[in-house]
Amino acid sequence: MRWLKPADLPALQRLFGNPEVVRFMALSQLETRADTEQFLESIVEGFLEGSLYQWGLDVEGQLVGTCTLAAIDRANGHGEIGFALARAYRGQGIMARAVRALLEFAFGPLGMHRVEADVDPRNTASIRLLERQGFTREGLLRERYREEGGFQDALIYGLLRRDWMPLSPRAGRIGEG
Repeated sequence: MRWLKPADLPALQRLFGNPEVVRFMALSQLETRADTEQFLESIVEGFLEGSLYQWGLDVEGQLVGTCTLAAIDRANGHGEIGFALARAYRGQGIMARAVRALLEFAFGPLGMHRVEADVDPRNTASIRLLERQGFTREGLLRERYREEGGFQDALIYGLLRRDWMPLSPRAGRIGEG
């Protein structure tokens, strides 16, 4: 995981301009360079405000996805996780490692009490990933999002710090050889 930078604009536009990647997100496709520049600017602003942390997932020097902690509410100790990965890199454990690192950051240095996820019920891969990381399905929000042709439900998942199992010091971290 690494910081996103202006040189990542083409890769970000390819990733978030892909309808397959954004179909389960409450995010519009990034169709133009201006859209992508604004997206990156909002990430930087969120970081400066302490309300958003979004890192790029790098494989051999190529940006292939992002992992995000957003909607951070420091007063109540919670935030919302989100992630995106290019199709060619799915099924390789990349996102599982990134989510693990994000949770270590959220429950460690940030001192979060709770991390939430809002998931489209059709997104079975993300649901499996969250459940493998210890998240619990807490509810269904009916017709939460408007999409072409109607409304879509959302599943709410949550993970409390006391239910989270941090890596042992010998297990290694992302970026360690």
